[in-house]
This record gives sequence, structure tokens and C-alpha cells, in this order.
Amino acid sequence: MPEAEAVSTYALIAGFLGGLGLFLLGMTLLTDGLKTAGGKALQHILGVWTRTRPRALASGMGVTALVQSSSAVTVATIGFANAGLLTLGQSVWVIFGSNVGTTMTGWLVALIGFNIRIEAFALPAIGIGALLYLFMKTARPRYLGLALAGFGLLFFGIDVLRETFEGLSATFDLSALARPGFVGLLIMVGIGALLTVLMQSSSASMAMALTAAMSGAVPLEAAAAAVIGANLGTTVKALLVVIGATPNAKRVAAAHVIFNGLTALVALLILPWFLAAIAWIWGSTGEAPAPAVLLALFHTAFNLLGVALMVPVAPPMIRFLQTRFRTREEDIAQPRFLDKHSGGVPDLALQSLLQETERLADISHSMAREALRPDPPAAGTLDARRAAVEQLTAAISDFAARTANHPMPEAVGHGIAEAVRIARYHRETAVLADQIAELRRHSTGEERPIVSEQRRAWQEQAIRALDLANLESENGRDLAATEAVSTVETAYAELKAALLREGTFGSLSMTEMERQLRIISMARRLVTQADKARRHTEALEDQIQGLRKTLEPENA
Repeated sequence: MPEAEAVSTYALIAGFLGGLGLFLLGMTLLTDGLKTAGGKALQHILGVWTRTRPRALASGMGVTALVQSSSAVTVATIGFANAGLLTLGQSVWVIFGSNVGTTMTGWLVALIGFNIRIEAFALPAIGIGALLYLFMKTARPRYLGLALAGFGLLFFGIDVLRETFEGLSATFDLSALARPGFVGLLIMVGIGALLTVLMQSSSASMAMALTAAMSGAVPLEAAAAAVIGANLGTTVKALLVVIGATPNAKRVAAAHVIFNGLTALVALLILPWFLAAIAWIWGSTGEAPAPAVLLALFHTAFNLLGVALMVPVAPPMIRFLQTRFRTREEDIAQPRFLDKHSGGVPDLALQSLLQETERLADISHSMAREALRPDPPAAGTLDARRAAVEQLTAAISDFAARTANHPMPEAVGHGIAEAVRIARYHRETAVLADQIAELRRHSTGEERPIVSEQRRAWQEQAIRALDLANLESENGRDLAATEAVSTVETAYAELKAALLREGTFGSLSMTEMERQLRIISMARRLVTQADKARRHTEALEDQIQGLRKTLEPENA
């Protein structure tokens, strides 16, 4: 009967779409309700409970099991890494834990969805949850009601899917999709991954695989391959989230892909034996597991296997990822000359320190120039270089401290201490440049044109002094640099007097006068710090040249 067949086909399609829609809607309401009711609990747990690897792993597992969404935890973790609130080492273990935590959905489906009459609790849960959401005034009970309604809809959708698959298996041979051999398993992995990407929910793909296996529509091994694919499909959302994000966020997403990819590969290679071992272990209790329970066990077991694989793999993986997705700012923050081997030879260590302080000088000089140019730099422009200066200064100090543990001539020890002092001068220059830029961005520019012109001329003099302080040593430079600093000092006193007059006689507000006085005072100090760094660097270079001469063998 063509008409009967058409009705049957329509019923199957409607049942599949309706059941899937109910499941996805229920999962969304459950996740959103729990996340909102929890307030800042997710941020607190991920931000505070992740100090060690076991705690980070447990946090990822617990939060994912609570909110029933590994994607939500993954996105939150990437967000915290993006903001610098979590390190890469903390983030990757939270991600590993979230993959284990997401297996809770499979257990809910396997233990409740197929063993209890859905109507007995799903419909009351939907009703009670809806009433709480509609009539409660405070936020937490309302959103807990939303989560309860979502919980009921989720299992109501599972029941509709189960009935649909039972009817589908009687009408069509779905097992034809599951071709024999490894190629057939790869096809099922691809189907599971594709469904996860399309529905943006590995839980939905997992539920479909469990209901298909439970109704006998597809073989157990094929359903397990689809579960592997669902796990693998979650990486797509992580990759989409990090488009345009910071390098650290991209590294977390890459760690997620590596973990899921490695886990999926190992689980697929040992799939038949893995399922047989789980069935044998469970069967030793005297009762063969239901297909849905077996799949839930398999899902949990292969994610735990993935975590076990990561224990030795994670440290080198993190080191590898730290070298990837680097920005220019991160590269300049890495020491280039402070090699640990040269640290054991004090003379070489001194030369390395001098070269590294020269790099530090270039960074701080570029910041100082930008801070004093006619238009102040935009907000955030100097942040990356300021962080690079801090990191390089710390690296120079650490390297000098390690070198100091080795025996050395007094002159070399003095030179190493001088290198640390020079680094601190450059750091102070960078800090002042950052503060000046911030003050200038808030300046109102209300002073009279004659004072504005005087201020701009003084800034150009300060920039010239900075340029002379950062030039390579050459004849006549010392005198020119000294004269430039003296000019800046004289012009500073004149500009300060002009600003005080403007503020006193009311043509400049007292607030703006104070701001301008702070700016020029900081800029004057900035020039002084740069000049001190120049003078100490020249002295250190002369000392190193003298040391080289004393170490050269006498000519015959």
C-alpha cells in the first residue's frame, strides 16, 4: 500500500525530528538553567580549584557532569586562558576532565532512559519545572525550574527517539550503513562526528547512538564507533571559538584536538577487544550488560584511557604548544642570548647579559618614543611590550643570580651586577612610558596654544635625548647626549613654570594642570633613567673590552 508506506515514512521522519528536537531543547534548557542558577560557581571552580593537575582534572569532570555540557566548560576554559586567568598547564587538564565528565549523559540515558517509564517522571518534571520558572520571583529557583523542565524534555525526547528507531529498524535495514571491517567503523566515526558538528551537541549524538543500539537498529560495534566520532566532533566548536583569540587560547584548543584525536585513534584501533573486555568484566557478575550500558561503559573507559595516555604525553605536548602560535610580542619577550651553558662561564655570561640588555634598551626606547610623540598611543598599544620588558628583566636577574653561584674574578662579578642595574633602568623607562601614555590619553588639551607649542617642543627635545641615549657608541655621542639631557632639564623648568602660571590664573583647570605636571615630571625622569642606562652601558662595554685585553695571550 503506497499510501500506508507514505504515512509510515512520515511518522518515522516526524518521530525522529521531534525526538531529536525535544532532546536538544531539553539539553539546552538543562545546561542554561544550571549555569544561570550556579551564578559565578563555574568561574570560581575553574579559577580557584585548578592549582594542581588532579584538581584541574577533577574540576573539569565535576563541572561538566553538573552542567551537562562539555562544550560550555571547554569554551569557558578557553575564555579564562584567553584572559590569562588560567595557565596552559591548568587549562589542558580541565579540558581532559571535561571529556570524562561528559560521559555522565550516556549513563543517564542508559540507566534511566531505557529502564524507567519515561512518563512516570518526565512529564511531572516538565510541569513542576515550568511552574517554578513562571511563578517564582527569585532568579535561582526560577532557573532551577528551567533546568528541571529541561531534564524532563531531554528524557521525553529519548523515549520518542527509542520508539522511532524501533519502528525504523522494522522498516529499513539500518545495519547496512555499518559496513564490515575497519572502513565501516571509520564511516560510523564520520557519521558520529558529523552529527555532533551539525547539532553542536555530542550528548545528542551519544543519545542517538545508544537508542539505535538499544533498539537493534545498528550493531553494537558500529554504535561504539559513532560514540567515538561524537567525542571527536566536539573539537570543532573549540576551533571555532579561538578564531582571533590569543595564542594561549589557541594552544588550549590545540590540546583539546590532540587529546580527542589521540583518544579516538587508540579507542578505534582496539575497539573489538575493548568492547569484549568490558562485556567480559561486566558479565563476570552473572548478568550480560544491556547494549546502552555497555556503550556508556565504553564511552567512560576510553576517555579514562585517554587521560591515562596524557599523563606522560601532556608535559612534552605543553612544551611543544608553548612554541606554537607565537606573536611578535611573545617572541621579543623570550631571551635570545641567556643560554644556560654560557651561564657556567662568567666571562661569556657577562657578554650575554650585555647583549640581552641591549635588546631590552630597544624595546623600552620604542615605548618611550611612542609615549612622547605628538599623539598619544591608543589604549593597550604598549601593554604587550611592557609585559615583554617585565619578562626580560626577570630573566636577566635570574640568569645573573645563577651565574653568581660560580667562582669569578671580582671585575666580572661587578660587571654582572652592573648589567642587572642597567636592566632595571630600562624597565623603569618602560614603566614610565606606559604611565605617561595613560595620563596623556586622559588629557583635555585645554591649555593655551602658546603653552601647547612649548610642551610639544619640550617633548621633541626629550625624544632627541632618548634617541642619543640609545645610539651605538661613537665619537662625540657622549657630549651630545649630555647636552641633550641638560637642554631637557632647562626646558623642563620653563615648562613647569608656564603650566603653574596657567593653572594659577585660571586659563587651565587645576586638575589638568596637575595632570600635565605629572606627565612632564615623569617624562623628565624617563629621560634621566635612559641616560643613566647609557652611561652605565658604556662603562660596562669599556670594562668588557679591558677584560678581553687582559685575557689575550701576550704576543711573542
